[in-house]
Amino acid sequence: MNRKPILLILPLLLAGILTSCISSGVRPPVDTSQFQMLYQTMTYTYKTDASAFEPYLTTGLDAGYLILVNKSNPLGSGYAPASVTTLTCPTNGGKTVELEERAAQALYAMLGEMEADGITDIKVTSGYRSYAYQSRLYSDYISKEMSKITDEARSFFGEAYIQSNYVSQGKQGLSREDAEAVVGSYSAKAGTSEHQTGLCVDFVTSTAGLTEAFAKTDAFAWLLQNAYRFGFILRYPAEKTDVTKYSYEPWHYRFVGREAATEIAFRGITLEELLGQTG
Repeated sequence: MNRKPILLILPLLLAGILTSCISSGVRPPVDTSQFQMLYQTMTYTYKTDASAFEPYLTTGLDAGYLILVNKSNPLGSGYAPASVTTLTCPTNGGKTVELEERAAQALYAMLGEMEADGITDIKVTSGYRSYAYQSRLYSDYISKEMSKITDEARSFFGEAYIQSNYVSQGKQGLSREDAEAVVGSYSAKAGTSEHQTGLCVDFVTSTAGLTEAFAKTDAFAWLLQNAYRFGFILRYPAEKTDVTKYSYEPWHYRFVGREAATEIAFRGITLEELLGQTG
């Protein structure tokens, strides 16, 4: 499947490099005059009244929506979004999911457009997570990997390694060192998760949860072509794991605003690459 939206790629010039936000959550100013953004040449048409959400879809390249959070750029334990709201869209199991206010409004616009296109089998399963919540989640994953040999472990290490170091020795679970290596490929330690920003969502459908099976759904096909129009990006593409340092997650979408999302989508890059933070 073509991973880039189908459109003639216009010449782009990224003349400046944004400084990533430091762990304290400080948001440096962004000089938008440095950018010749592709979105300025685009004409967006909607089947629904998504144009009413324009103030939410565009951010003016506010550094707050371009905050980079990964293994090399952690947030402090006290960081929290300035404005969080409880989502009113369908959620997995009807659970309470929170999101930063502007990201939530952009999400509503996107889901409305998906529905207009006949894509209704999609629900949000996670959004904002506090530092404390992520810490508990990460610990739970470590415990799971240490208690049994999971599919994730087999995929990460390979069957030969698992057989030699565990199965042949009658061991039921991984060592802590190996467990941390596996979990680090699919989950973030507290402070290094984008969910703490309140700017990202995980989606599921009736046929696919948080697995690569999501990439085979109609919802994913739609998102791949249209998410950027609403300011969202596929955060962890399959071909960019060397840059993001995370496994492919077709279900994980991050709000950055339509300007940055358009540039990222049409250049086929990641947030790290947009910000010049690939080291």
